[in-house]
Parts: sequence; structure tokens; C-alpha cells
Amino acid sequence: MAFRMIHRGLLMAPAKPTTQPSFPSRTRSRTRRSVVVERSQKLPQVPSLKEFLHRTTVVRQYRAFLRAVAVIPDTPWRIQAQTEVRTTFRRNATETDRMALKMTVADGARRLQQVRSMVGYKNPQTESDEDSWLNIKDEEDPRGRVGVQWPWSRND
Repeated sequence: MAFRMIHRGLLMAPAKPTTQPSFPSRTRSRTRRSVVVERSQKLPQVPSLKEFLHRTTVVRQYRAFLRAVAVIPDTPWRIQAQTEVRTTFRRNATETDRMALKMTVADGARRLQQVRSMVGYKNPQTESDEDSWLNIKDEEDPRGRVGVQWPWSRND
């Protein structure tokens, strides 16, 4: 009989007195489901992959425009060009039609090339120094290294 009571959890040792103050237990005022609903309402909408990639493309294009325009030496013209870029992007920010979005991005890429060619912009990541030692064509040493062996392994 005692085994059954222990097995079922009915026979327990007396509770030990605790030194910590006991706080009144509060009942849950909300259920778990309502907490999940509240959290999901607070979180912003997660964009789809296509929307995320589109946004990335637009931000990349916007920054490229601002970098290209920053090369303009005349301050009033540079400020006017920066203002034009910002207003154009803000004007098209509310566009939702997919075809119009594709056309706008393509038109932006074409105009970016025009602006770069007009101001003489060279992308530092793609343009390399032409007289760099890395660009030297040497038939004896295709990798541009100096010497063939270690100095301490020479037989003088």
C-alpha cells in the first residue's frame, strides 16, 4: 500500500520552511495564445524574398547614384544633383505595380551609367591601378615574385 502511494506521488515529505519571502501568486490574466497574437501584431511584416531583393537593389542603386554625384567638383551643381536623386527616389517609393518597378529600376541603371560617364566616375572596387606591380607581365615569373629561391639556401 505504501509503495502505491509513493509511486502515485501521494506520500510526500513535509515541506521545509523557506527563508525567502513568499509572494502572493498571481493568476494568469492572459492565455498563451493571446500573448502570441499580441507579439505578432507588434512585429513588423516580414517581406518576401522577392521584395527583399528588390529593396536591396534599390538601396544599392541609390547609394551608387550618391557616390557618382559626389564626384562633381562644383558645389552648387553637386547639391542640385543630390537633391534631384533624393526627390526622384522618394517620388517612386510608393510605386506598387511590378512592371512599373522593373521599368523604374532598369531606367535607374541606364541613368546611373549616364551620370557616371558624364562626371568621370571610376568605381574604386572594379578599377585597378594600371601600373601596379600586380599587372606586370613577366614571362620568367608569371606571379610577379622577386627571386626564385630563399636567400639562405643559396650556395655562394
